[in-house]
Amino acid sequence: MKHNKTILITGASGFLGTWLADEAAQQGYKLIGIDMRAPLRPALWEGFATSSLESVDLDQLLKGHELDAVCHLAGGASVAASVNDPYGDFSSLLPGTARLALYIAKAQRKAKMLFFSSAAVYGNPKTLPITEQTPVMPISPYGIHKATAETLLMNYSRALGIQVVIFRIFSVYGPGLRKQLIYDVTQRAIQAATLGQKSIQLFGTGAESRDFMYVQDVCRAVTSIIGQDQDEKCSIYNLASGIESTVADVARCLISSLNIDMDITFDGKVPPGDPVNWRADVSKLDDIGFSSVYSLSEGLNEVAQWAKVIV
Repeated sequence: MKHNKTILITGASGFLGTWLADEAAQQGYKLIGIDMRAPLRPALWEGFATSSLESVDLDQLLKGHELDAVCHLAGGASVAASVNDPYGDFSSLLPGTARLALYIAKAQRKAKMLFFSSAAVYGNPKTLPITEQTPVMPISPYGIHKATAETLLMNYSRALGIQVVIFRIFSVYGPGLRKQLIYDVTQRAIQAATLGQKSIQLFGTGAESRDFMYVQDVCRAVTSIIGQDQDEKCSIYNLASGIESTVADVARCLISSLNIDMDITFDGKVPPGDPVNWRADVSKLDDIGFSSVYSLSEGLNEVAQWAKVIV
């Protein structure tokens, strides 16, 4: 697909921002980015501001550009960090979100604002699968701030007339993500094997479950929705596979992909702010004809091959 549509990506140099830029560029989108860090592949970008979202000169950065979409990924990306520094997590997301939305309302009214939220807004739901109508009951500062940003954008959409799409992303993973369960397991297992150890210990019980979606599938879903005509001024999508996997099963599959003989134990302690069980209803993705390409085992194998190289 070749066209002249232009996308602004905030948080453009992060894990998901980098993958999204690659996917969008392959589809012919022109890219403009904002991040505190320089981009991994500068040649992809028509324009790039190495700046915070609060201080960037949006008029100068976007001069001469008519945006079709704004993919807003900037902000905190860690439940644990939000527990340790709640106000820091709030400050990294809410002021910049407000500034960006108000700028769109003033100067880029044709642009669709896509907010990358999180399944953390659901907390510990009473029933599975989790639909977009499941009550929002976050249990971590990270989830609370994502939910607050959602509410802000819903109200800006209603009052100011901007088009908003909210993505509630479940457990995205893939090469390049240097945190969270899957990365932690690869590093612990490789290090333990190097030292001749036969087991690793992880948090929790192992029975906790998540709904994992490979990063390239997440980006394909996003670009699919960018290209969709939206009947509603504000819409919400769960981005997930619709498949529930336990932490223990994922860890075992990953260690098998690493070709390491390693036992796994669990300490029984669930970290503060972590939910117990997640499985998403992905009917809205089905309705637009989207389906994931990567199975969990295929995605974990991609991570394993990457992890072997970076050690």
